[in-house]
Amino acid sequence: MDNYKTIETKLRNLESFRGNSLSANWSMGEYLVWSYNTEIASAKGGKFTPFTSWVDSSKYSVTTSRHQNLIRRAWGL
Repeated sequence: MDNYKTIETKLRNLESFRGNSLSANWSMGEYLVWSYNTEIASAKGGKFTPFTSWVDSSKYSVTTSRHQNLIRRAWGL
């Protein structure tokens, strides 16, 4: 189980992880980030394709808002 100290690094490196309420994994060439049971971000890109990302801008709970800000910081958005 990952914590906030390790999650930001794993987000930056697009590594799979599982925390208490935040998790991420690769699915069909796309990196998906989930807060509770809601997909709040995704990223694509690789060695020969440009990095593209999406972070949900909807308003959620305090915890999910913290997750969104963590993702933005890790991805430099």
